[in-house]
Amino acid sequence: MRVMRWFVPLVCFLLPLAGRAADSWHTFTDVHGRKLEAKVLQVEGDFAIVELKSNGRQLPIEFEKLSEEDVEYLENWEEPDDKAPAGKAGVEGGDVGEPEIGRLYPRGKEQIRSGIREIKRRPKPDGISREVFDATTQLNIYRFLCGVPFDVEADAEFSAKAGEAAIACKKHGGLSHDIGHFTNRCNLSGGGDMARSVAGYIEDSGENNRERRGHRAWCLNPPMKRVGFGSAGASYSAMWCMNNEGKSLRGAWSYPGMGLFPLEYMHGNAWSLYGAGKPDAADKVKIEMFRLLKRPEKPFSATAEIPGRPVKINYVSLAMNGINFEPETPAERGVYWIRVRGGGIREAYLVELY
Repeated sequence: MRVMRWFVPLVCFLLPLAGRAADSWHTFTDVHGRKLEAKVLQVEGDFAIVELKSNGRQLPIEFEKLSEEDVEYLENWEEPDDKAPAGKAGVEGGDVGEPEIGRLYPRGKEQIRSGIREIKRRPKPDGISREVFDATTQLNIYRFLCGVPFDVEADAEFSAKAGEAAIACKKHGGLSHDIGHFTNRCNLSGGGDMARSVAGYIEDSGENNRERRGHRAWCLNPPMKRVGFGSAGASYSAMWCMNNEGKSLRGAWSYPGMGLFPLEYMHGNAWSLYGAGKPDAADKVKIEMFRLLKRPEKPFSATAEIPGRPVKINYVSLAMNGINFEPETPAERGVYWIRVRGGGIREAYLVELY
């Protein structure tokens, strides 16, 4: 497990959207009483993309900045079924609606939205601080999206030990797993915001983390059942990550998760595949990645010619229980087919970033 030097905070980028819009305009009111008339184009997680009636601009609005009535309106909003798709996924990044649930797509967009809402609405247990609970909630959202059990519980004892690890790093003047005080049992971050540190562990950036991306692997370790978070003020935080009290997972899981995956939860440009096997060396594995022209109706065979644009893979490394690989092009909206062979691995799967 390598030390995480820093993380990039989660940012919502404003992008042109060719999605389907609702038929009616709605007057939104923010927490300060200011009003905005707009049409909802898309709801993703805890924000929505809207079109302003005044000038036609498209922009994101976050749930936390809106009135309770508007949040309820957005949570119950559904895309109309009678609108023609405005683009082709994988070509222009347009939204073509819900795919058919099955082997290629384990969940639909509404199931993803509902799942994230359910995780966020879980009650905070007694004896756990709001900061620790919020970090645990973020962890469970990533686990949900990546196809591993998402019922990890915040633990007061683990959190106290994580706090001790963070304080030890502060006294040491830097991040290290070799200074005692449970630092060898924790993911470590050079920032005190525990909830935001989860996105940093998932991204796992930096040359010292590139080979293994162990922080990500621990966050997505299926048998994790309990977790702890602690901080030393604004400078350092830690996550007690080594817990295997839950059940192991049969089959493969990945980051980004298989099937539909919200682009806002994609950090950096490293992908990971776990549980399909682990070769002795990275050079024994051949990874092929294609950006498809459209959603396939069924999985491609191991030798099929893939109807899409090949994406070059620049770097492959071994993960704790799988492999990591870095596509040449940054992650963007589209449908991708990934085929992994060699070193005892024979796996193929689809990811649609939206």
